[in-house]
Amino acid sequence: MSESLQTTVIKNDFCTGCGVCNAIEPSIEIKPDQFGMLKAFPKKETHESEEKLLKVCPFSSSARDEDEISEDIFGHIKNKNEATGKYIKNYVGHAIEGEYRIKGSSGGGGKWILDQLILLDKVDYVIQVVSAVEAGELFTYQVFKKGDSVINGSKSAYYPITLTNSLEFIKSNEGRYAITAIPCFSKALRNLADENIVYKERIKFIIGIICGHLKSPAFAELLGWQVGVKPKLLKEIEFRGKLEGKKANDKGVFAIDIDNKQSPTKSSKELFGGNWGHGFFKYKGCDFCDDVVGETSDVSVGDAWLEDYMDDHLGNNVLVVRNQEILEIIEEGIEKNKLMLTEVPPETVKTSQLGGFRHRREGLSYRLHLHQKSWLPKKRVKKGKNLSLRRQWMFKVREEIRDASHEYFKLAKERDDIEFFLSKMNPLVKKLNRPPFATRFYLKLISFFKK
Repeated sequence: MSESLQTTVIKNDFCTGCGVCNAIEPSIEIKPDQFGMLKAFPKKETHESEEKLLKVCPFSSSARDEDEISEDIFGHIKNKNEATGKYIKNYVGHAIEGEYRIKGSSGGGGKWILDQLILLDKVDYVIQVVSAVEAGELFTYQVFKKGDSVINGSKSAYYPITLTNSLEFIKSNEGRYAITAIPCFSKALRNLADENIVYKERIKFIIGIICGHLKSPAFAELLGWQVGVKPKLLKEIEFRGKLEGKKANDKGVFAIDIDNKQSPTKSSKELFGGNWGHGFFKYKGCDFCDDVVGETSDVSVGDAWLEDYMDDHLGNNVLVVRNQEILEIIEEGIEKNKLMLTEVPPETVKTSQLGGFRHRREGLSYRLHLHQKSWLPKKRVKKGKNLSLRRQWMFKVREEIRDASHEYFKLAKERDDIEFFLSKMNPLVKKLNRPPFATRFYLKLISFFKK
């Protein structure tokens, strides 16, 4: 039997819910699974659309990879780095103008660029993630047009979202669009544009969001629960409030319940499950992605997790620019003192996201080796196990944590008992940093004989 989207990506749980398949085959519904993660669910056989479906899905082995897409779009750009992909220039810094930095998740650079694209008549619409207006959702994509306040978009949305409605809007409404997208969504949009001329002509800019990984709704619910709002009462959540006097990566978390009562604010570092390296509530597909920065986007925007910038609680961005028009907008912003940016080499961008690169390069290589007997998406990283026993242990336990967090939080909600979740997950977190005795003994022997 020939491969299909159902027998490969969907059956093996690699879908991240981008919704691009729905633009090809409307019978594929994007809806929550048992853990609230948005996934593709075909309502009928998709034989007639199968070839196109496999070409657009970001986890299909038949789709163009990031290098192939970048070469098609940014082939004229000579600069290329193994971490950032193609680039014209890279920057670190923040927006000075207006409230972009205050209301942005870090330096405000992404929102400033989006606003400029509308103000300078480069696009007619901007599509970005916002706090949801529909009941039952915390975040969703929203379409902005000239005159709308782009700055009111979400700071960060660690929550499942889909492009389904946005793509329908683009298809039904002529115009020029800029859209924000995490790496797998950007890859999917590029491949969709290659299959459908409407999207190719209308999507003018993709603003890439540097991504750690996607979360299920349980992440918001767990943090909300810890600041005093139970999951069934959660209406809104702030993941990234800026705490004066704290480090840039120390974020204020508060929740708002269905009665519009706001909880106290707690530091993200105080909350269980907030450590990104533990991988709570992660989509499986995220563990099989090798693009950290969004190599297929026109500009990548992320956090400057760099030692020299950590003491500034207002935050700073790293920017990887691949589009000449966006570069010109940024350079004018610097010249007119609207942006405070310093040009940096790609190695600085990599350093700012070093944990992500380790997990998605050496960690992915090991996961490809570990699961080589199963169907896996084609990746640019090659399978292997050329890493220490301690690192192998860590990457194995991270997968265990990922899967257990979904199961145990579902049970904790059914029991209305957060302590149940904490009691089940605490031992796994401790296990992450403590390999079994035999492994520790072996590592000590190696260390002894190296002296």
